[in-house]
Amino acid sequence: MALYLNLIRLACVGLGCGLLMSACSYDELPEADYPQQLLYQPTARNGVYTINSLPPATGTYRFSVNLAEKKLIVPLSVFRGGVSTAGDVAVTVSANADTVARLISTNVLPGTVPLPVERFVLPNSLNLGNGMEFAPFDLRIDLDYLRANPGQKLAVGVTISSGQIPVNPALKTTIVSLDPSILKPTPNFTSKADATTPRKIAFANTSANALSYSWDFGDGSAAVTDASPTYTYAKAGTYTVTLTATGITGSQDATQKIMSVVVP
Repeated sequence: MALYLNLIRLACVGLGCGLLMSACSYDELPEADYPQQLLYQPTARNGVYTINSLPPATGTYRFSVNLAEKKLIVPLSVFRGGVSTAGDVAVTVSANADTVARLISTNVLPGTVPLPVERFVLPNSLNLGNGMEFAPFDLRIDLDYLRANPGQKLAVGVTISSGQIPVNPALKTTIVSLDPSILKPTPNFTSKADATTPRKIAFANTSANALSYSWDFGDGSAAVTDASPTYTYAKAGTYTVTLTATGITGSQDATQKIMSVVVP
């Protein structure tokens, strides 16, 4: 009986091995059909891409300034959605004046005019190489034109297309809305005498669009670069205090606020 059971076990093992060997012998499968690839611009996701404040000191920057080239640079990108990123894809980049005009006429962009085509530069085309998920590119705007028009809001449309794969129709166009006034700082401050310490003055900086500061307290002392300093004068009197605010364009647009401060 034991011998009979052992023979059954051997037969089952042999059968299993045979099935395993059969399973290991296979034909190469064709590449699977992945979900449809789609191109899109992430900056088009929330409608108008508004630039109306200076970029943060840390984190992703919304724009930068190249003073040597006299360009304001807005970073944009084309992404490829889908499971697969296989294949080279040529992408066309073009300005979209029609969408800008429509948004202005429907008051989506009140008080705005189109940025003249001769005042910005876009690449004509991009290439998403095999395996690439995205390709960055820049919108480069004439800095001198922006500085000459600080009170005029401007907009430009950027559209992507491709003859190889579809573009998400809801995310094919980025509308960049730009307020050039952010390039010129507006210095301002208030002052308050300390109630307990004679001649001690606290300065509260209320400037806009500035990245750095320089304070002249009007008594011949060295300049101070704190944003909102507290200063103790050697003697009472009336002093002419000057705050110089410098923005993203550097010294060429630095501006001053001059105010008389009474030190009790």
